[in-house]
Amino acid sequence: MLKTKNTELTTQFFESNKGLHSENYYRGILLPLMLDGDWRRVENLTALKIPDGRIITFREDIWDISWFTQPENIKLFFTLDGKKLERNITNELKAVVLALCYTGSSEYDFEYLSKVLNKLKNIAEKMLSIGLNSFSQLTMDNLRALAQRYPELFSNSSNVSAMNALLKYYDALPFELYFSRLSERRLGITYTEQQQHLVIPPRIYTELMKQLPSAIKRILPYLTQLESEVKRMIEIEQKFKLYKISRLREGKVTPRELFNRDYDIKVIQEYENHGVKLIDYFETEKQSPDLWMTVFNSIGPKISASLTTYAKSEVWSYDPFVVGDITCKSIADFKDFLMELDTKCKTLCLLLSGMRTDELHSIHPDYGAQSYEYNGQTIHVFCTRQSKITRGTQTKEDMFVTTQTGHDAFRVLTTIHRPLLKMVKNPTGYFVSLKETIYPRTLTKSSWRGTLSIYLNRWIDKNLSAVLTSEDIGFIRATSPSNTSQEKTGRYKFNCHQTRRSFAFYMIGLELMAFPQLKQQLSHLSSAMTRHYANNATYWGALRLEIQSESVRQKSTLLAQVYQRIANQERIAGGKAKALHKIAGGSNFFERSDNNRMLEATYWAELIKNGKQHIHAIAPGMYCTNSQCDMRINVTLEECVDCEFDIIIDGMYAEGKRVNATRNLALLEEQGELTYDIAIQLAMQIKSCEAILRDLGIAYEPVTLPKIVTDIFVESVSVHS
Repeated sequence: MLKTKNTELTTQFFESNKGLHSENYYRGILLPLMLDGDWRRVENLTALKIPDGRIITFREDIWDISWFTQPENIKLFFTLDGKKLERNITNELKAVVLALCYTGSSEYDFEYLSKVLNKLKNIAEKMLSIGLNSFSQLTMDNLRALAQRYPELFSNSSNVSAMNALLKYYDALPFELYFSRLSERRLGITYTEQQQHLVIPPRIYTELMKQLPSAIKRILPYLTQLESEVKRMIEIEQKFKLYKISRLREGKVTPRELFNRDYDIKVIQEYENHGVKLIDYFETEKQSPDLWMTVFNSIGPKISASLTTYAKSEVWSYDPFVVGDITCKSIADFKDFLMELDTKCKTLCLLLSGMRTDELHSIHPDYGAQSYEYNGQTIHVFCTRQSKITRGTQTKEDMFVTTQTGHDAFRVLTTIHRPLLKMVKNPTGYFVSLKETIYPRTLTKSSWRGTLSIYLNRWIDKNLSAVLTSEDIGFIRATSPSNTSQEKTGRYKFNCHQTRRSFAFYMIGLELMAFPQLKQQLSHLSSAMTRHYANNATYWGALRLEIQSESVRQKSTLLAQVYQRIANQERIAGGKAKALHKIAGGSNFFERSDNNRMLEATYWAELIKNGKQHIHAIAPGMYCTNSQCDMRINVTLEECVDCEFDIIIDGMYAEGKRVNATRNLALLEEQGELTYDIAIQLAMQIKSCEAILRDLGIAYEPVTLPKIVTDIFVESVSVHS
């Protein structure tokens, strides 16, 4: 059964494809004719009705189903490498696709159908080579013969899975099947071990995670300027295009001089077809205004002349392109800058979410990056739905959790493409060519994915060195032992799917995610696939132990220092610290051997390892000993002053919060925007900070609260009394 991006599209499809006397067009109309062998009549009938009014007939060998797959432009090809297959096997292939579309309980999208079709075409080609032109002629014996004759045909499970799909739909197919479910054992073969995608080596991965966000952060304050400069580039190029066109119309340049490749022949032919003179000296405008340009724009030829050749012309000179502290002297330089920035943004979006390129390709510029609040935290997500997310209505496949940096990268990315995307009449995607900007066109997924790999490899080679170090090679051997291609070349080569594999590997290896979380994040159907992606992540075991050991050392040293301060009768704040001061009394408390151990880091290290003691930082100089504490993002000082778990040894953070609260209080009062709730909150914050400073013995000048605040306190007290 067909699955589309949303239920509305699916409903439209089935409504459009109802038979005259049947709810299911395929089962009610096409299949009976196929079973009768009336293929001539079937070939003249409709195979699919597109809800936009277009009809795909069964006879056609190329089915354009891009209406369902926007922004991806997908077509189903029933030819192989541009060549027609034998008629009967071609008709059977079309029947298989329609059976998958119209019948069955499982849902498949057109991308899956395209993959199944391609696998079956490969098998059909080999069948024809041994004189078989129908899947009904396949038996276990001749399937084994095919496997032996063409070892690559069933070298992996994908072609086998495509054949097994036929068995699942046997009752909806117009031919019999005489083989049972296929497997390695039944075919007498062994699958070739597949080379798993590499994990990006730590040396390169770390630098990508450092340098790419830094580049985004550098541009982020200047997004308005960036978009403005892209628009200016477009205006200059469009003006130049009209200038070159006017020279063509006046006969000052020939079509061959102006257009790339064989466009000159195409342009001449197109103008002849419309009965319009190509070199018309603008005479066409008198009889049919805009007709000449309408024909020209319908062709959209690539103009070979570049502004670079006019660099010294005063007429075509222009100011350098400036974005923040970055200056590009020419359009060519500016395009190089945009393409590098585009590469960094896309790479970061993939690295920080684990998305496939398919999903990045389909997310809408307006709705792709969204956030929502959960348990006091802001959750950043990439959303593949073209609408505002609503809690409880999204499927797991719709959203990919990311970070603020991921969102920032997406904002920069959409800013680059927005002006050009507006110029595309019928966009089939959201990413536009940054090279061919005179006639902007949207890029297919495969196109920009390939370009992304090329550009990032160049960047890595230039900035990090793609030459594999001994550490890189050791890492690759440990994490992807079956993949030896890069070790042989001695150079690292990036491809887009490595971002997804690396995401899984590092999330599991560094214990930042558990397998159930990762399975949901990657939208995997099975846990086995998730574990495959995170394969060999235990490589990080030794490093993790080292990190854990360092963490224990730092925490135990901190606790020993806290008790040393108590022993020295030094000031310390926080509810826990005050309680410890009371228990200790004087310095004699630590003279006993049992208590003296508390001054040693080794004592606390043992307790921390056994889970009997805990401490974590909640702010600079402020610590909590409660393992269940959730105050690790938003610190509320009012709750920390006398909290039974808190220890405060430094007042710098409290003083900063006090100054900030005082400033906000005065500013809101001055602007007349001070409300009861905000006044109470800020006043409590100021008093809490002063209490911490007082407990630590730090001198400060008490804040005099404005009258409006003291009045609120008085009113509050009188009401409660």
